[in-house]
Amino acid sequence: MFSKRIFLISLFFLGQALSVYSQDEEEDTTEDAIPFDAVIQSEMGGKRVKFYGNTSLNFNQAYFSNWISGGESSLTVLYRLNYNFNYSDRTGLVWDTNILFSLGTTYISGNKFLKKADDRIEVSSLLGKQINQYWSYSSLFNIKTQLLPGYRYYFEDGIEVREKVSQFLSPGIVQTGLGLYYKRSADFRLNLSPISARAIIVSKNFTSVLSEGAQYFGVDKDRGIKYFFGALISGYYRKQIMKNVIWENNYSVYVNYLEKTKNVDFDWNSNIRFKVNNQISGNFVLHLLYDDDLIGDLQVRELLGLGINIDL
Repeated sequence: MFSKRIFLISLFFLGQALSVYSQDEEEDTTEDAIPFDAVIQSEMGGKRVKFYGNTSLNFNQAYFSNWISGGESSLTVLYRLNYNFNYSDRTGLVWDTNILFSLGTTYISGNKFLKKADDRIEVSSLLGKQINQYWSYSSLFNIKTQLLPGYRYYFEDGIEVREKVSQFLSPGIVQTGLGLYYKRSADFRLNLSPISARAIIVSKNFTSVLSEGAQYFGVDKDRGIKYFFGALISGYYRKQIMKNVIWENNYSVYVNYLEKTKNVDFDWNSNIRFKVNNQISGNFVLHLLYDDDLIGDLQVRELLGLGINIDL
């Protein structure tokens, strides 16, 4: 029931965004919505190339000393990079690529280990052939993973210890798909792939120690990969909600044909960026993820930071 609700909400969200753009002929705001975005654009020989995005470094800090009501000093550092590359030419060839990287760490006074606050690598690349002004045939490639090892922390005899539970490409999620691509502007994109292959890649160092019948991110004992075949809906929506404030959304839904139809995987990453001045910016991230091959519960990640914004 939970997965069905997610699927219906997903279709509603994408339908609303499509409806807004079908009625509104606003110009692309990618270049002038927030001037601290870096934009490189050229048009030569009928070819159009655009490179744009944002890099930020955010800090959160708390300090307590002899504070009677209690509290722990902490410091969090978050780095985020989000860049896009768009190419098109007179033959109708379209190539859109997005690179997203975020990494954060937290120090808490009294803890033995530094802990991750964020760790994400995602690359999406779509190659299309235009049918008309907005629609194209498409082929999609997407990969998601993390950079640093992930740990489970617990205490033994009052001492904090940790156990490694994940690492780079363990898990790694790879998706490919064929379908149709709708691009109203650089601010709204929607890809429909009724033919989509998916794989979860893991290290056998983790699956070799599993007990019989157990799984590691959905992968069986002594195996290093699990395959899926289904349908993928993915999209991007960006809107300037007020001066110097931009709301960005990356969104995907995957339905697996090979297993029970109620198995719907959902990934929604929402990011609100706001500018304080030319050097200082803020970031609010809400990431909701449901994939019962990874974990049978809704995963929630929320980050709020204020820091330095860098144009590249």
